[in-house]
Amino acid sequence: MKLYEIINAIPALNKLGNSNMKMTDAYKLQKLLAALQVEIDFYNKHHLELIKENGQIKDDGMFTIDKEKQGDFGKSMNDLAQTDVEPAFTKMKIAITENIQISANDIGALLPFVEFTEEV
Repeated sequence: MKLYEIINAIPALNKLGNSNMKMTDAYKLQKLLAALQVEIDFYNKHHLELIKENGQIKDDGMFTIDKEKQGDFGKSMNDLAQTDVEPAFTKMKIAITENIQISANDIGALLPFVEFTEEV
């Protein structure tokens, strides 16, 4: 699995985590999120290092990348996103009959982590 798959799924996972679902599904989702957090922390640490190497972080938390380093920063960020990772998780099942409001794009981002079924 590529690190970008996890990073791209964060908004959809958060949306899923904020929805009401059966207790068993909520528990499985929490276990999944805990397993993915290791990889998210790895990404955040290296992303911050790349920002510091190639630019500046402003007081408001925003950052700028030096013009002469933008190419290197972009390549390094792409390399980071393409990192192979093996998070220890079990793909969870969620019934499509659950009353959860998510978009088709969210479903696409969740597919590496969630199996959507007719019934659970």
